[in-house]
Amino acid sequence: MALYYLTYYQPKSMTDLKLKISPAGQQKSAYLIEKLDNVGNEYTVICLAESDTKDGSHGTIEFNISKNGQFVVWKEFAKPNRVAGKIHFYYRRQQLKQFLSGLNPSDTVIAYHSLQTADIFYKYKREKRFKFVLELEEIYQDVVNCGPQKAAWERKVITAADGYILATEALSKEIPAERPYIVVNGTYHSEFERDAGFADDKIHCVYAGTFDPTKGGAAAAAAAAAEFLPENYHVHILGFGTEEQKKQLLERIAVVQKKAKCTLTYDGLKSGEEYIRFLQSCQIGLCTQIPDAKYTETSFPSKVLVYLANGLRVLSVRIPAVENSAVGGILYYYDKQLPQEIANAIMDIPMKEDYNSRQILNQLDKDCEKNLKRLMEIINNEPD
Repeated sequence: MALYYLTYYQPKSMTDLKLKISPAGQQKSAYLIEKLDNVGNEYTVICLAESDTKDGSHGTIEFNISKNGQFVVWKEFAKPNRVAGKIHFYYRRQQLKQFLSGLNPSDTVIAYHSLQTADIFYKYKREKRFKFVLELEEIYQDVVNCGPQKAAWERKVITAADGYILATEALSKEIPAERPYIVVNGTYHSEFERDAGFADDKIHCVYAGTFDPTKGGAAAAAAAAAEFLPENYHVHILGFGTEEQKKQLLERIAVVQKKAKCTLTYDGLKSGEEYIRFLQSCQIGLCTQIPDAKYTETSFPSKVLVYLANGLRVLSVRIPAVENSAVGGILYYYDKQLPQEIANAIMDIPMKEDYNSRQILNQLDKDCEKNLKRLMEIINNEPD
């Protein structure tokens, strides 16, 4: 009996491989790996990501990442052009098929949900009958137009799992009734307080995240709200996106800067300790995605927990996935996706009241570990 976690993750010691991994996915996977380790099971993490460089080639890499865990990233060859890139994509699929074909009904697989691998996991789960836990962050066909074939495979793989690690309670409506699941909104770690801050008397608000307009144009919405804030506020925009997305956002910021009394700045992409210290220099974290997008029904914005972990008050658009979450009661909300409405909600946040977001996160962290242990016991006690 073996336990495997197949996901898109690389340890800090392997960043030189430059694997294609989203920051939010990396953080969530690292958290679940830590919880698996604390539960006490022996496990193997298999990285499904490919290198983001044309010359990224290496043999299979294996090493221990903890007392209980081993990390594996499969062999990869260089991809100097698009043709080689496509060939490698199918090569990675073959590697996954070969691995799954060797599993037994007593083995357990936890898999990060992806449109690229849904068909493979579905087919081999049915064939090899291994125990299957799906880590479901969102329903991708609600976010992107993935085509009818991929959408069908997504629905099939969701119904095939024996258990689930869901990003929101709302996702429980998407899985078969009576199947066991736990809800892990994101990383429940709280960061210790740094001696960080800006040398002024302003209230600093920060939007940190994607510039992708398919994710609700959240960065642009945060920037637009700055036009209606007084001069004692400073709105910071930092995050990531394509060059075109970044260009469009900078143009939007330039337009608002000419009108705004408050300060509005683009502060680039930050990571690690620099990112943490920057967040802790602010007082309010902004989660300003469009509320009526289909994906908001089931998708929990990871930035909410990141803000809370660093002691920030959080302003979010009012959506069920956030409001009904375990941290929903300590957030602040706005209802209409209008710059003036967002600005008004920012100004209504009581900055002088006592606030301790870290306390609730510490309890959620303990609960997560207990819940994961219980889920694995339920899955492993099922008949082969």
